[in-house]
Amino acid sequence: MAIDISNSLRREWRALRDRSLPIRPKGSLWCYSRAGTRGDLPQGWKLHIAATVLSACALFRRIAPYLKRRKVLFKAPRSLDELIKLNAGIYYGFSQVGKFVTVYPSSREEAVALAHELDGLTRNQPAPCIPYDEVLRPGSCVHYRYGQLGSKLRVRVGKKLVPAILRPDGTRVPDRREPQSAVPRWTDDPFRKGARPEGRVALTPLDTAYEGYEALVQRGRGGVYRALDMLFTPSKACILKEGRRHGETDWHGRDGYYRIQNEARFLKSLSTVTRAVPQVSATFRANGSFYLVMEYIRGRPLQSVIASRERISRRRTLAYCLNMSRIVADIHSAGWTWADCKPANFLCVKNDRLRALDFEGAFKIGATNPLEMRTPHYSPPKRDGGNPPSDDLFALG
Repeated sequence: MAIDISNSLRREWRALRDRSLPIRPKGSLWCYSRAGTRGDLPQGWKLHIAATVLSACALFRRIAPYLKRRKVLFKAPRSLDELIKLNAGIYYGFSQVGKFVTVYPSSREEAVALAHELDGLTRNQPAPCIPYDEVLRPGSCVHYRYGQLGSKLRVRVGKKLVPAILRPDGTRVPDRREPQSAVPRWTDDPFRKGARPEGRVALTPLDTAYEGYEALVQRGRGGVYRALDMLFTPSKACILKEGRRHGETDWHGRDGYYRIQNEARFLKSLSTVTRAVPQVSATFRANGSFYLVMEYIRGRPLQSVIASRERISRRRTLAYCLNMSRIVADIHSAGWTWADCKPANFLCVKNDRLRALDFEGAFKIGATNPLEMRTPHYSPPKRDGGNPPSDDLFALG
């Protein structure tokens, strides 16, 4: 079913792209509505319209005719596969997550007018949040930021040349993609009339139970953070995994929120079978995301031990092999398939023991639509649909 949906949407996107985005620079992942002109601004307010791979075509059908009538320059990726990469946040950078359509207004006033029109056209469409942009309103597909438009200015930061914008006094400053950078300090936000409403914000466990957050991983479907669990005395380190709504939605409609819920179900199911997987201390919902709180395991990934080329004795090698086999056997005995068995997901701990982690893609044996998570070289060339554990056995071998 998912194959049928993906093929249909890919064909539809190619037709939409060919109709509305005729300019396709060689080697670029972007296609444009028209060529640049002298009237295009070098810098200013730009709009980003977010979409999932499933909502992209429907959303584009709504906004492209309107933008064409307004003769506004806009761009979108050349394929839905490129949108999948953008939304993952690991191929083109985390700041690119969600940036399906970029609109280049010709003035500040036009930017504000377009934003509200596009918000109306895309209302109630599912979309990920775009990191480091400002969202027009909660739940909107429309985001905005001030930055480069047609300019190619650069400024040196350390040893790197990075995109730059000009302050009112003519000073070049980096066009940053980081928190609180969407609206430069030297300008006001034209999309918000007056101050933001102060309204009372409901506290979540993120505010009351955990402190000292350190981001270990950030990608489209969610982050992984090390933090201090303040519910213990003294506090102790823990791992929080975040599943974002509409983050990296797949062809089955499953997003980061679903994946972390799935991992929580897996870990709770395995807790009575083996201590080799992380123990769950809490799950909760906050700010539209699902959070899984687990024990923090100190150790080195088996992949880094192998890559370091340190000498590993025969006894230690056999202990690792036995550990891995036992963990995989326990997972299968509990009725699950791991589907992401690889050295990077084993931690080497004391006494030559291994602990396993990262089970977002695990699925119950017999599931009709298993999550399709694959790592090159650890996935069988041909899947045995009648024997899902064979995926894990291939990886283990």
